[in-house]
Amino acid sequence: CGMLKINSHSLDVPPKELPTCVLRLEVQRVIEQYAKVFQCPKDFITSAVYCIVATLCGKHVTIHDGKYRNHPNLWISHIAPSGSNKSSPIKALLEPMHQEDGNRYRDFRDKYKVFKKNVEEDEPIFNQLIVSDVTPEGLYQVLDRRCDSRDGLLLYRDEIKGFIDDIGRYHNSGEISNYLSIWDGTTFSVTRKTQMPIRIEHPFLCMMGGIQPDAFAEAFKRNLASLGFVQRWLFVYPDNIPKSFYSEVVLESSYVEAWNEIFTKLLKMGNMELTLSAEAKQVYIDYYNETKARTDENDSFQASMLSKLRIHVLKWCAITHILSCQDDAGPGCYFALPSSTEVSAEEMKYSVECMRYFEHCGAKALNLITGGTTARKMTKEQLIKQLYSLVGEGKMNITKFAEGIGVSRQYVSRIVNKQPELHGCGCASTETPLYKGSSSVILPQPAVAE
Repeated sequence: CGMLKINSHSLDVPPKELPTCVLRLEVQRVIEQYAKVFQCPKDFITSAVYCIVATLCGKHVTIHDGKYRNHPNLWISHIAPSGSNKSSPIKALLEPMHQEDGNRYRDFRDKYKVFKKNVEEDEPIFNQLIVSDVTPEGLYQVLDRRCDSRDGLLLYRDEIKGFIDDIGRYHNSGEISNYLSIWDGTTFSVTRKTQMPIRIEHPFLCMMGGIQPDAFAEAFKRNLASLGFVQRWLFVYPDNIPKSFYSEVVLESSYVEAWNEIFTKLLKMGNMELTLSAEAKQVYIDYYNETKARTDENDSFQASMLSKLRIHVLKWCAITHILSCQDDAGPGCYFALPSSTEVSAEEMKYSVECMRYFEHCGAKALNLITGGTTARKMTKEQLIKQLYSLVGEGKMNITKFAEGIGVSRQYVSRIVNKQPELHGCGCASTETPLYKGSSSVILPQPAVAE
């Protein structure tokens, strides 16, 4: 999609949707097709694809920035009113995972029957990929059973509020602290009077679910934000959600086949440690320092969110590296796992731009909790830029405005006379340079042997 241009302008005008332009073309097409068929914001599909891929990567994938190592676990919540079709496309994307879990369960059940007849055999373990209606205690048990597995685990709830409401319902003793440890991948123990102690080492858990704006503050309570629980989520909260009218358009088999192939190849992936190229490391350092410098401009809630985004950008970039792979998929195939383990500057720039989107959505989400008190303080330069973009050229009385905010006329003129910078990667719309001019979404045909 051409060189990404990440700069300070993206702070003033964050991406209106999650970009996809650096992803493999077949992955872009799958995302667009699912969004088109289910008539939902593309952001729902993109974020769900990332969360599912993150689950499949599990602890098999590590990203090392030279100082810390992170596994790509993601917590994603889609915020939208009822009727926004935020559930149906996710369930369609999860279908291969449910099928795989079905196969694993049948295998576990057969082995368990043998075990019951011969208890000298090792007790089999159901190494499931997804859980849904599970209490925190039940989740601890699932994570405990997976202590020797590097596979990921996804907690999916159609309405994530139900899961959050269960926290503290049965045991009000450190459950939030345990979830903070789970997100961090930190070992923790659970000791109950009536149960055997559980020690969960280096847990890996992805979470995903939807919630309505009116129910958000009731679930993600202010005290949870004070503890940093809310800021560990990446919120997808589109500014505009188009109405979905009745449509007879259905998923074409080629897109389902492509998604199934992506899922199957990721399911079989081996261990991979990703490192940052020198250029990617510099992009990360610049983003880290820039968000650190903005800490004083924000209240404690948003400052906490920025600190988590500095970690999220690495996790997101690990998945980006997997999905942006341009290696030859081979005859009759759509997708290939990357042969390179070095993250490029382009992939890191893209991930930074995605964090701009999540920062924007996160601020909106926090405002649902605080009643609009978490807005980031704007500098005078940002205030001038925003007003100028709203009023338009030639309609601002620069002299009076300068007097009103206590700066010189020359200072205002210098800012408004700057050429506007293009932000992002040019793929915030559904038309990207990769297929500009195309009026329909066409999945590239798989390669064929000559």
